[in-house]
Amino acid sequence: MKHAVTAVLLVLLANAPAFADYDPAEEAREKAQRDAAQRAQQQQQQEMQRQKRDAEAKYNAAVSAETMKSRRKALGAAADGKSDAEVNRLYDAKQKKDDDAIKSLTGKSSKDMEKMSNAELEALARELEKKYK
Repeated sequence: MKHAVTAVLLVLLANAPAFADYDPAEEAREKAQRDAAQRAQQQQQQEMQRQKRDAEAKYNAAVSAETMKSRRKALGAAADGKSDAEVNRLYDAKQKKDDDAIKSLTGKSSKDMEKMSNAELEALARELEKKYK
């Protein structure tokens, strides 16, 4: 029994130095530094996300403006004085009319033709030349 008590005391004393180095103030400072670094990283990520959103919005606005400019040019005088919504409706109607015209001449819609390979398009062009020449 004496040996068991001695062994337990030795084990407890061996673990004591581990607790002797514990400094609660240092632990608190380190935790504060970790928390501050984590907050700074989160703020940096949020700023990057904000900049990305702003850049995407700016790009989308530029694309939208260029699209409207292109549509107004395609419609010509019919687009003068019209709102963007009206221009979009007129453009969509024009596209449908043009597609119907293409389909009546070629038997293919413009979407079908977009999917065709170059060889298929060339064969269609030769066929149309023979048909309408």
